[in-house]
Amino acid sequence: MKSSILAVLGGASTALAAVRGFNYASQGQSYDGFASQFNTAASLAGADDFTSARLYTMIQEGTTNTPIDAIQAAIDTNTTLLLGLWASVDQSSFDNEITALKSAISQYGSSFAELVVGISVGSEDLYRISETGIAAGSGVGQSPDVLVDYIGQVRSAIKGTSLGSKPVGHVDTWNVYVNGSNSDVISNCDFLGLDEYPYYQTTDVNTIGNSSFLFFQAYDRVQAVSGGKPIWITEAGWPVSGPTSNLAVASVDDAETFWQGVACALENRGINFWWYILNDEGSSPSFGVSSGGKPLYNLACNATAGYTSTSSSASSTATASKNGTATASHGSGSGSSSVTLTTVTASGAVGAGPSAAVPATATGSSGAGATGAAGATATQTQGGATGTAPVATSTYTGAAIRSEGSMAGLAIGALVAALVL
Repeated sequence: MKSSILAVLGGASTALAAVRGFNYASQGQSYDGFASQFNTAASLAGADDFTSARLYTMIQEGTTNTPIDAIQAAIDTNTTLLLGLWASVDQSSFDNEITALKSAISQYGSSFAELVVGISVGSEDLYRISETGIAAGSGVGQSPDVLVDYIGQVRSAIKGTSLGSKPVGHVDTWNVYVNGSNSDVISNCDFLGLDEYPYYQTTDVNTIGNSSFLFFQAYDRVQAVSGGKPIWITEAGWPVSGPTSNLAVASVDDAETFWQGVACALENRGINFWWYILNDEGSSPSFGVSSGGKPLYNLACNATAGYTSTSSSASSTATASKNGTATASHGSGSGSSSVTLTTVTASGAVGAGPSAAVPATATGSSGAGATGAAGATATQTQGGATGTAPVATSTYTGAAIRSEGSMAGLAIGALVAALVL
């Protein structure tokens, strides 16, 4: 029994079969749209077994509390579901989410229940009321005490039903999870859904070469406060087009690099994840991995692809070598990630404190590389030339402003308007 539960929850062992899929918008979607996208994802070249869908609401657009059409589409296409109930609303609106959940259980029975991976109560609600979220104009959020209450209501709603054994959790950004004022939300969850976008981490050196390090640094910090609960990646991605975000360039090549460094690492580590997003044409920035049913870049992963981070302790360093590969050491864990030759990254204590990044540039022929340590300077030596730069600390690396099809404009009642994360 224990092994079967672990298989469902998706820990960090490569022995586990991870759930993989995409996020799906509710706006403008009907059964045909969901079914078409689910079929496309399942057959997308290079993306092996991307047969799961993360939803943000239980309610079909244009109705008060009718179950979302994605459920029937999932049953017909054998797509697993991470259900979502929108929680940045008042009690009367959340009652409609609960009603839709109960109706789905009654209407679809075991064929529905067998596909449910978990249930998320809310999405980035705490981020939107955080200092950073408020400054970014991110829209209506929710307080931790109300989220805890809503989580309890969902548990009561599914108790004794075919969904009674399904894990219930919450989705948010790393910076709010590590904020002690939100610890009650963590303690009431079975899993933590993490949204993480290095592209938006504009206070860090967020080059594509440093993106995998930033991503797994955030993961490690959440893991440090998780109390051993599984961490599922509920949103991650890199735009194929759009504006430059600090040092992050939106391009097909960089989106592929991020996929290979992060998605492939998650796949090889057996961590559940839902990428953002299958198709995003017309958006800016656009995070879509496909167009016309075909991938925009190589989605195939080999057994050693990706960046590995296994630490929950001490300090971290990153070393750049002449071939443009950075080897990161986190306590007893290590791994590699593609970086630019002249960028060196270091961090403070993993799981606590700010990150640090060092743009250490030197000229001359390729040589020994460089190592950066938090709180010091980093030197990169290339042949006989050496360049030194001071460590630049950062204070926030969570998801920043993003207007998206799946979350921006998710209107449930008068309280929810154009949401940006």
